[in-house]
Amino acid sequence: MAKINQAIFHTYDIRGIYPKEINGRSAYLIARAFALFTQAPEIPIAYDMRRSSPALLRNILKGLKESGVEAIDIGLMPTPVLNFVVAEKQFKAGIIITASHNPKEYNGIKLIGPKAVQYDSQTGIEMIKKFALKGKFKNGRGRIIKKDYLALYLKKIKKHTTGIKKLKIVVDFGNGLGSISALPLYKELPIKIISLYPEPDGAYPNHPANPAEEENLADLKKEIIKKKADLGIAFDGDADRAFFIDEKGKTARADHLMAALSLYELKKRPKAKIYFDLRFSKIVPDIISKFKGKPVVSRVGNPFYKEKLILEGGAFAAEMAGHFMFADFYGIDDGLFATLKVMKLICDENKPLSAILEPFQKGYFQSGEINIKTEKADKIINILKKEYSKAKINYLDGITIETPVFWFNLRPSNTEPLIRLNAEAKDKKILDREVKKIITLIKKNK
Repeated sequence: MAKINQAIFHTYDIRGIYPKEINGRSAYLIARAFALFTQAPEIPIAYDMRRSSPALLRNILKGLKESGVEAIDIGLMPTPVLNFVVAEKQFKAGIIITASHNPKEYNGIKLIGPKAVQYDSQTGIEMIKKFALKGKFKNGRGRIIKKDYLALYLKKIKKHTTGIKKLKIVVDFGNGLGSISALPLYKELPIKIISLYPEPDGAYPNHPANPAEEENLADLKKEIIKKKADLGIAFDGDADRAFFIDEKGKTARADHLMAALSLYELKKRPKAKIYFDLRFSKIVPDIISKFKGKPVVSRVGNPFYKEKLILEGGAFAAEMAGHFMFADFYGIDDGLFATLKVMKLICDENKPLSAILEPFQKGYFQSGEINIKTEKADKIINILKKEYSKAKINYLDGITIETPVFWFNLRPSNTEPLIRLNAEAKDKKILDREVKKIITLIKKNK
């Protein structure tokens, strides 16, 4: 059996600390296993700016070549560019070397299938792990070539910029990969761009490339106010996510953005399905239904939304963590494409973003995600299930409990010893009371 750290295989990617957990040897074995699993004759590979990425790239290219695959090195590129290449050129598979928003000591691998659907533990990662551990592969005489697809990507995405007018925008690239694709496109638009930390640097000299953490948005928010900008954008490390800050320096919630965008997407695709995060406010299904769309709730994890949108059809999909996927652009989660949608929204509405989102912020009060450390997530979920036994219960992801006056979702983390709570109510007092009660029960039994 081949030596490889099994802990690096996660629900929808492969990830770990380099070189302690993930290294050149494991990358080589995963490449061999992936070639065996997909039987793909050609596989494009992109990589991020982390210091360990070139070492992983060399070993993946070697593994693919020895498996008889034509390994296509498309260079230092954002994840959405690789996904676009797979979808546009109809490749059977693709590989991205990235740990996305994780700290600099991490690296990882995302494995992509036909139509740019990302493999997860249920659709391929477990089998690829078995192949890698077994270490018995098919040998062949492949080759390694280099191709640049950035110009093609930019040509295709530029077709979706019609309607974007004069805007002043501050963009925090976080020393990630977003600037590689975004800056060449933005420079061709009638907008003024103020860039923060555009140089790709895996050491993250300014702040981590994780816009989901509020402290990483501090510089961006200051610059928005200082320059009186119309919009702020923060990309994550591999640029498949974008977070949006309004002209007042307030972070826009993904669910409120989805609600605002629903009308525009459903005008193009009447009565289409729209897939959304189970943590989203009830305003989202309310609005989708109002505009005659079909709201479809999904478990947490961007590959699940993407797979449904690509394979089952629909208008678009979104996750709380900043992943937006549109049928207009192969259904892939592309932070840059999402920024075009939000810019067009501002221009079409001819209002500041804060004013556009205000109607969708009324009527419901949210707790935000509350994380509590525990090793007893299953026990806690069972206790809450008994406590709210008379309520409507859903087990799509963890447990979602819904009463006539409020709802909450409680789910264990996939990667950490945490349990995550999200709650919402139409009355702030009810929300505060129930959240306090739930947290007390969790802490008492953790």
